[in-house]
Formats: sequence, structure tokens, C-alpha cells
Amino acid sequence: MKRLTLALLTLPLLLLAACSPYWYKHPDEFVVQDSRLNWLQIYYQQSETAPRVRCDMRNNGQISILEGQSVTVGDDFNIEYDKPGFGDVRKYYYQMDPELFRQTLQLLTDTGLFVEEGAPDDDTPIYPKVMVRANINHKKIEKFTFNPDLIAEIRTQLFQFKMAGHIQ
Repeated sequence: MKRLTLALLTLPLLLLAACSPYWYKHPDEFVVQDSRLNWLQIYYQQSETAPRVRCDMRNNGQISILEGQSVTVGDDFNIEYDKPGFGDVRKYYYQMDPELFRQTLQLLTDTGLFVEEGAPDDDTPIYPKVMVRANINHKKIEKFTFNPDLIAEIRTQLFQFKMAGHIQ
């Protein structure tokens, strides 16, 4: 009887030990695989008066960038042609090495691309306005991001194109 009582008292302790964070195995890191199906789209606007920028990265390194005040930068099918600045759109094309493309996606993923973000606080600024859509390794995301680290990394990526003479 003493053994049964001791076993019943020890069982909850063993169950708690099994749930301990010391036994928890962290999930493997998300590793971006080479695939022509991976794509990323970034919509970025620094301020209300700044030009809009849309960057599409597809097919292992084909990059197209639209920049300007036109509403078509963010929406190809917008028909508000009577708005001022409707024709203000510039297009640039860039080819990135597939391995550099994979590394870029990996860097953005590691910075928090696939981390779900809650609703912004009331004091969160509207700008910079950053929307990201992606399909990487068949994992999809579409969100507005307020993560300062992710926004900084996106700005760095867009700045690289600017320095290459592709964005004003």
C-alpha cells in the first residue's frame, strides 16, 4: 500500500518534469530552399508625400520595381486615372543571382517575415507603411508589418537597389 501511495504521489511530479521547458526541443529553423516558386512582394511608403515603392522578387532573382506617386504602384488594376500623379510611375528591372536571392529571402525570414504580428497599438505610427506578401517554401504570408527590425531590413534591401541606380 505504501508503494502504491508513493507511486501515485510521484506520478504528478514526473508528469510536471516531462512538461518542463528544459525538455522542450526548439523547432528547427526555417531554411529557404531554392525554388522558382518562391516569391516576395513588398509595398513600401516612407511618408504620405513620399513616392510609393513596390518590389516584386520572383523566379530565383527576377526583380521588378515600381516607384512613383501613382496609385497603380500599389494596385495594377486601379482605374482612378483622373487623380493627379496617375501617370507618375517608373519601372525598373533587375536580375539577382539565385543564391543571393535565396540568401535575401532567408535574411528576411530570419528577421521576422513569418512572425505573426498582432494589431498595432494606438500610438504606432502609420508611416512607414510596409505591406509584405510572400510564398516561400509553400509557406504563405500577407501582412502589414510594424516590426522595426523587419522594416529596417526591408529598407536596406530597397536601398541596395537605389544605390545600384534603379530607384531614385
